[in-house]
Formats: sequence, C-alpha cells, structure tokens
Amino acid sequence: MSEQDIYMNDIQPLSSALSFIQQNASQPDTSPIMSGQFHFNTFQNGLTSHATDAVEEQNANITTELPAGISFNFLFTGTIDYSFGSNKYQLTNNSDQAVQGSIIVNNTDEILTRHLTAGMHIRKLNIFVEQQWLTSRCQTEADRQVINDIFQQQNVYLWQPEQQAISKADALIELNNENTFSQNLTTEHLTMELLGYCVDEVYRQVTSEPGKDSVDNYTSGQSLKATLDNSVAGLHTLAEIAQQLNMSVSTLQRQFKRNYGLNISVYIKQRRLEAAKKSLLINELSIGEVAFHAGYNHTSNFINAFKKSFNMTPAAYVKLHKIR
Repeated sequence: MSEQDIYMNDIQPLSSALSFIQQNASQPDTSPIMSGQFHFNTFQNGLTSHATDAVEEQNANITTELPAGISFNFLFTGTIDYSFGSNKYQLTNNSDQAVQGSIIVNNTDEILTRHLTAGMHIRKLNIFVEQQWLTSRCQTEADRQVINDIFQQQNVYLWQPEQQAISKADALIELNNENTFSQNLTTEHLTMELLGYCVDEVYRQVTSEPGKDSVDNYTSGQSLKATLDNSVAGLHTLAEIAQQLNMSVSTLQRQFKRNYGLNISVYIKQRRLEAAKKSLLINELSIGEVAFHAGYNHTSNFINAFKKSFNMTPAAYVKLHKIR
C-alpha cells in the first residue's frame, strides 16, 4: 500500500467502547494529521489493534476515553508523548534498541491524550484488550485470579519485548499493508498469539510488585462495583442506588465494605470525580457544569475535591491534555 494522507476520520475506532476527539490542531480539520500508513482492526468485541508507519503532519491532540483494559505498545521508530489520567509520559525508541515496549493497565474508564508532533515519524503496533474480554475467556478460578491481579491497580510499565514478540509485531505492521481475506485471517492469528505473550508479560510485571488482594463476593455473580458504576450516573442518593440494586442501604454499605474494604460513599464520590474528567475533555463542559453534574452545589467545593483526588485543579488537568 502506497503512502497516503491520513485524516481524523481515518483513525476513528471501529469499537463503540472507545471515543476519540481531536482538539487544538494546528491545521484545519480538512488537513491530514499524518501521512503514511495506518490500519485499524477490530477482531472481536473488546479486542482491537492498530498499526502505524507514518509521519505526523500536525501538532495536535487526540483524546480518547479508554474503558477498563490493557494497552500494549511496540514502538519501532520515533517518540510518543501522551497524557494518561493526571500524568504525562514519553515513550521513545533509541537507535540502540529494536523496539521499546509499554503496557498501560487501566482498571476504570480513563482519559488518554496523544500529543502529535509535526515531523515525527512513528512506526508502532498497538493491541488493546478490554478487561471484560479477558474475563469472559477465563476457564478456571485460577484464570480469574490472574485477571484480578492484573487489574488491581492502574499503572504504566516499560518493558523490553523478546525477539519472538518483536518479529510478530513487525509482521503485523507489514501485514496491515494489505486488506485481503487471507491477510485478515493471518493478522487475527498473529494478534492472538502476540496477545497471549503480552498477557503473560503484564502478569509478570504486576506480580513483581507487592500488595495484591482482591475478592468480590457479590451474590449475583456480577461485580458489585460494575453494577454500582452503571447506577451512579443517573442516581444521586445512596437510597436511590440501593433501591436500584434491590437491597437496603445498610446491606449495600456492609456488602461493599466487606468485598472491597471501602466506604461506598467514598467510592461513589471518586467515581463521579472520574466521570468529571471525561466531561471536561470529551464533552468539553465548563467547570461549573461539571461540578453540578458531579453533585456539587458549589464549584469551589468541586475544585477542592478534584485537586485532593488528582493532585491538580480541573483547569490544570484540562491544560495537561492540551497542546504542549
């Protein structure tokens, strides 16, 4: 496939779980953001990949809301700057190494912003797998414990992939230059093989760190946190949430405390602050509007709570994800 202009619409993900927005581009929306080759694959609901071998044409930001999942990156050429949550990161490949790898473990909906740099040549492969996709394929309690261990905390890891994994990643970038039935089957096969290696690697990274313990005994078999998260958005009081879950407030408080060691009111407050980050960047609401939707009557109280939780004000958080 010959070099081509790549526009924002070309990199819109096919997965409905992801949402992209371009902000503060240095060129009009009609201008290409990259030139070269870009290919996006959705294999199954919850598993995607994209391969890039292109030059970034603009200084621009691309903001994504990631669901709970793991992002595996194989960087062959270039430097990638990005903001994830409340921190900035840089992934760069020096000339003395074939590939630099990174792993982003995300255990809740979180904002990621890629900062594009005009003139930067990027050659990379990314595989993103959602937590629910991994969990649905667990066959034993031991499998489920591995996934629980991986998602105990949100983190970013640097790693040096082995040669076998590098070869598969390189082959996937080259295969993505074609779009035939045979090549698509080969791409899916190689992606699955590489994913197995990557999951083993992230588990090794996680288990090398202390402090892992997770139990979820919600009697319905569904995660109480997941059920609660689906209820929080439109409900404002603990009584309303308990009613939605068909249990008393005291039972909800007790069961949540037993399963997670957390006060449920503290957890709900934190989840609403997490949602506020999306509203600030993806929905582009004002700080006052976001404060109201998060349940705060006074914007100053919201700002103080946001700063206490994320070590920066809402305004500083928005600035972090803007053009450098």
